[in-house]
Formats: sequence, structure tokens, C-alpha cells
Amino acid sequence: MEERLARRPRVIHETEVAAVDFPDGSGSYRLLIDPTVGARHVMQFAARIRPGARSPLEAKPEEEAMYVVSGLGRLTVGETDHDLQPGSAALIPSGTEGWLSNVGDQDLHLIPVVSPPMGTPMPAHPAGPVPAVSLHEMDQPAESAGEDREFRVLIDPRHGAQHVTQFVGFIDRSRAPFHTHTYEEAIYVLDGEGVVHVGGDHGFDHPIRPGSSIFLPPGTPHCLENAGAGVLKLLGVFSPPGSPGSKQE
Repeated sequence: MEERLARRPRVIHETEVAAVDFPDGSGSYRLLIDPTVGARHVMQFAARIRPGARSPLEAKPEEEAMYVVSGLGRLTVGETDHDLQPGSAALIPSGTEGWLSNVGDQDLHLIPVVSPPMGTPMPAHPAGPVPAVSLHEMDQPAESAGEDREFRVLIDPRHGAQHVTQFVGFIDRSRAPFHTHTYEEAIYVLDGEGVVHVGGDHGFDHPIRPGSSIFLPPGTPHCLENAGAGVLKLLGVFSPPGSPGSKQE
């Protein structure tokens, strides 16, 4: 019974979580999803780096998929710089060292997801060391996920990711049928307003808006509904990797 309760879905807004300052004073982060809410494959953060600051990337055994919500940044790994802007995604493989700099005049707002959760034993990548990768969502093809819904895959195994698929999803004025996935999912609302409907033994309906974080364990019946005048835009990361269009109704 305790194990079942530990795997319950959860919705929380990032402002409901206390911010923790980085030790070097470059910014702060909020831990939104971690093993304390039942996550076994992903940890989701909301991070902000202040203008002009540079935050170190320390080598860690986990891989990290990062998305830029707002602001301008630069990811430096070795001799390579990756310029980041809103809509940019980056894969920071395990063992990567470097710097993340805010080169704009406002906070650099990031949503990093680490997999597996920190402290989880992780074998070396079977292909050996993987370079850091960055890309922009508008350069990725749009794929249909049903009527009035589409997604763009950002980071996945094609780029060297071993544990995650990262994507952005767009929901117009529609509500999909309840469905489930075989993977664990961390969602962050980027734009628009809506409702997440969760079914099953622990079902609930919860309003969502920019900054809302949604954790869905594998097999959770759910659907997302756009309840606003514009498009509901979501950032999703799931593990193990696969297709955002793969679901069971």
C-alpha cells in the first residue's frame, strides 16, 4: 500500500516550492519532481540564473535535458559554445563539465530534467562519451498527436540521450480521451491555461497554468484539456525514452 501511494500523480506550481540559492550566488533553483513524490526515472527543476552570472556545470553520472523558458544564455563545454534562447533545448551528457552563462538582461529561466534521479547508480553510456548538443524547437518537425494536437521532439536517443525523450506539445481547443503511457513523465506548462484530468483510484481534476509541474507515474490514466483562449503549450520529458505519440486508450 505504501508503494502504491508513493507513486501517486501530482500537480504543483513552481511558486509553491521554496527557492534554493546556488552556492556561488549565480542564481537559484526549485526542485519540483524527485523521488520523494515517487519519481524513479526523472528529477525536474526550475532554475534561474541572474543577468551577467556564470554557473558551473560539474561532472555528474546522470544526464540532463534542459529547456530555456526565457532569457538568453550560453552553454560552454570545452572549446564549444552553444547559444541559447527561448525554445532552445540542450542535452548535457553524464560526465560533462563546463559553464552556463546568462548573456541577457533578464533572468535566464531554465527547466532542467535529470535522469536517472541524482544518487541512482548509472552505467557508462554504451557508445562511450557523448558530446553536448543544443537545438531549437522551431527547427524540429511538427508531428500530429490527434485532432488539434501536435508535438515536436527535441532531445532523444538520436542525440545521444540514454534515458530520456524531451518534447514540446501544443494543444488547441480540445480534450483528448483518457490514456496511459508506459513511461514516467514530467510535464511543465509553458503557456496557456488548462486542466489536467487524472483517472484511476487517485483521480482528480486540477487547473494548470504557466509554471505548473505535473508528475505522472507509468500507467496513470490522464488527459490534458485546453481551457484558455490560446494554445496550451507544454514541455514534457519522459523516461524510458520513446515516442510522445505512443499511448494506450
